[in-house]
Amino acid sequence: MLAEERRFQIREILAAQRTVSAKDLCERLNVTPVTIRRDLEALELEGVLVRSHGGAVSRMSSTNFQPSYDTLLHSKTEEKLAIAQAAEQFVLDGDTIFLEGSTTVFELARRLAQRQRLTVVTNSPSIVCELQRSPGVTVLCTGGALIKETFYLAGEWTQRALAEIRVDKAILGVSAIDPQYGVSTANHDEAQIKKMIIKAAKTCIALADNSKFGRQSFAYVGPASDINVLVTDARTDSRHIRELRDGGVQVMVAGGEDVAKKETSRRKTNKKG
Repeated sequence: MLAEERRFQIREILAAQRTVSAKDLCERLNVTPVTIRRDLEALELEGVLVRSHGGAVSRMSSTNFQPSYDTLLHSKTEEKLAIAQAAEQFVLDGDTIFLEGSTTVFELARRLAQRQRLTVVTNSPSIVCELQRSPGVTVLCTGGALIKETFYLAGEWTQRALAEIRVDKAILGVSAIDPQYGVSTANHDEAQIKKMIIKAAKTCIALADNSKFGRQSFAYVGPASDINVLVTDARTDSRHIRELRDGGVQVMVAGGEDVAKKETSRRKTNKKG
């Protein structure tokens, strides 16, 4: 596990429970006390936590914690690959779709590069760059103000663009979902964009790895029932899956690590070729 991903997981643990012991972190992350000590020192310098005897105490608000785009890009990699592979079946040649600026949706976009007669609207600079050379994919960018931390276009210009379109399917990332409370995110501007994306789509497909469940963030997006299909990974708690299905959401569980490893192997083979 990379240091970035490990420290991201420590942030998430602290966001959920506010305090944690070094021993618990060693067991959960399967690393040595020396490694955890270095991680806690680095996170303390960033102002994330205060080290205490035998552990750490969070200095973050659990509701507005927002990791950087680079951190998210390198976290839950196997789960994202599996989710993207499972979600690909919902996109058909000839569709007009919205791909939201999230790292999990970006993994899906990479799989759509060879599609034909596909129209993609997005607020993600990364997805625009990924699909720019795809001959069968027409790419439209909403424009807007760039949220640098998450590499996400939002604001008034983005909202104007979304108010004037209708798409077959919207595929968006989820940063926090509680079956009872609904979908939420740490950033108010991002929440407004998610609301408009959902409104603009005939079908809403959400992608969320196991770490996003049972959480509530600062800005409310809407009830979980706004989502038609949710794709997650095999490590997601079955209780959350059952509650969402009971609420009318179609939940697909991706194949987990085996699928992700096959996808990683495929990419390495393609690079060699």
